[in-house]
Amino acid sequence: MVLATVAQPTFAQRTIKGENLQGYESRQFRWGFSLAMNTSWYQLEHSNSYVDRLKTADLSDDISMNAKMGIGFNVNFIGSYRLSPDFLIRLQPGVGYYSRSIEYKGDVTAPGTTEPSEDGAVLQEINTFAGEFPVLLKYESLRRKNTQMYFIAGVKPSVVVGGQKKDNEILQVGTTDFSVDFGVGLDMFYPFFKFAPELRFSRGITNLHKPVDNNFNNSIQRMSSNTITLYLNFE
Repeated sequence: MVLATVAQPTFAQRTIKGENLQGYESRQFRWGFSLAMNTSWYQLEHSNSYVDRLKTADLSDDISMNAKMGIGFNVNFIGSYRLSPDFLIRLQPGVGYYSRSIEYKGDVTAPGTTEPSEDGAVLQEINTFAGEFPVLLKYESLRRKNTQMYFIAGVKPSVVVGGQKKDNEILQVGTTDFSVDFGVGLDMFYPFFKFAPELRFSRGITNLHKPVDNNFNNSIQRMSSNTITLYLNFE
């Protein structure tokens, strides 16, 4: 009986020592930063002129327009405010580098020339740096010792701050975007910090098409952005 009484506090102490950053998940304000890798692409809607060219083209003509994925990265700050035991609002301003491209085949010429490219294909790359201002709502599950699952969703306005070339002979896109974001992550508590890998999908709802008179822009009626990002969050 005495041994049991003595063993209970000892066991309790071991349990407490095994839980890192006790009470951290209940803090009102939390700060940190994130590093991320992304893959992104354009979602395209063909224009009527593009459809008309397909109808009048010979069967032997290879006319196509396809979006290609590209790799980029993000650096963000994190500021979180707890609204309730389960919900937080997160602000995550930062900068992202995005690489997207569209491959044209058929009756198009390489920029600056009047002749088709050798392989019949022209790749238009859009590499940009964008300032981002995500506003997100985070739902946290019950903490299990040193791990905690969560879901996150919100909106992300962004504006291009560099990298995009302005030339009417090449593909031109809009410089402001607005996307809907949603994802899932896992909070992992360590003795001195919290680490959270997070996978998030961004669906742009802004039409990035610009009415520039060239073969590349005239083939498009609407274009929007899609991005999948793996965030590594530190708090």
